[in-house]
Amino acid sequence: MEDEERRFAFVISGAHGMDHFLKRSFPPLIPVWAAAFGFPLWQLGVLLGAQTFGSAVGQAPMGHLSDRYDRRLMLPAGVALMGASFAVFPALPMLHVLEFETSIAGTALNGQFFGMLAVMLVVGLGSSTLHPIGYPLISQNVPEQRKGTVLGMWGSARSFGEGISPALVGVGLLLTGWEAILVVFGIVGLLYAAYLFVTLGAFETRPPRSSPPEPSTGAEPAGRSPLRDADRRLFLYPILAVFVALVIQLVATAGTTVFLPEFITSEYGYSFSVSGFAVTPESTASFYYSMLLLTAGVVQIGTGRLIDRYDPRHVLLGFLAVGSSTLAVLSEAVLSPPVLFLVLVVLGGSLWGFNPARDAIVSDIAPAESEGRTFGYLWTGALVLSSASPAVVGWIGDAAGLRRAFLLISGLVVLSAIPIALLLSDEIYVESGGTGGADAE
Repeated sequence: MEDEERRFAFVISGAHGMDHFLKRSFPPLIPVWAAAFGFPLWQLGVLLGAQTFGSAVGQAPMGHLSDRYDRRLMLPAGVALMGASFAVFPALPMLHVLEFETSIAGTALNGQFFGMLAVMLVVGLGSSTLHPIGYPLISQNVPEQRKGTVLGMWGSARSFGEGISPALVGVGLLLTGWEAILVVFGIVGLLYAAYLFVTLGAFETRPPRSSPPEPSTGAEPAGRSPLRDADRRLFLYPILAVFVALVIQLVATAGTTVFLPEFITSEYGYSFSVSGFAVTPESTASFYYSMLLLTAGVVQIGTGRLIDRYDPRHVLLGFLAVGSSTLAVLSEAVLSPPVLFLVLVVLGGSLWGFNPARDAIVSDIAPAESEGRTFGYLWTGALVLSSASPAVVGWIGDAAGLRRAFLLISGLVVLSAIPIALLLSDEIYVESGGTGGADAE
């Protein structure tokens, strides 16, 4: 990899890591908020789902903006919006306008809940810049033969950000309250947004312009939709298959991400003391959760190298098989602390380690001139449909326990492999240039 490519890879991967560093500070706070506010699991799931929904509704318009305007302006702005939103959380209890209670469908809800819900939506809107801007930037600044390696770094940075965040939250909860933790995280986000704006100036961030067609050829206007391709196996069929798989995978991973700290806290409740200093079950769960995500970060570097050498569809299917099996073990077995550690290592490596393979498949399918829109619409639809997952998993957890909920998630991971397997068929997907005129409809 050239020095310039390596610098770009670290910059864009760092943005992905910061985005998930900020977002993953919330799941470790679920047990704390449950005790502090008395929210049931399904209400806490709604809060985390609101973050996902905010990200969802922003990604389609961001995809259009990404294909038209300088991406250097939009990506730092999104990170800055997330950081600023974090600082609002501690102020919510001081807002008199939120001192009310209401009832919706027989369920009592207070103003504090609605305030947190609104802030979560804004955090999601800030995060919506990442995918429709980050992926086209990678395609624009990295040669095709090394794109897999950079996608591995991009995915790895996400998991490192996700892994470091709950570990810091766990330490922070030993020293201070959750409000101070979010303020510090928000300041970090604002400072990083400024750094990102400066460093992206050294790279190509403006979208490529499509060349207009020759007037005499009768060609269609530039920017035509890939949905109108004569052979639907080039775009329509494969992108629909990936969309279905992505929705199911996001439902599974969102439910696992949000409630894994609560699962470890409630099912195992590990606590200990070091030199007379008590480590609570909530902090222990945060450390376990952090280790899982850090493992995913290491594995994704290897995944990126795998997809530079092997078919990403095969790589993805292998990860899904391991992830589903590991979730089933987690839901059914009562594990000792060392075995729980090992199971979470495998779960992190499999259930989150496949991301570079999935992203490579989408990047291969998407036309270069509309890659931002493709990722934007894909993630908007998938996140909207999966945003209810935390609330549903929380409801199942309230009714039947989180073990039953995780067993259901294991089945969903198996289900998500079906549309990916369909991509191996020439009836569903052929790569651009892989079919001649005789094959076109």
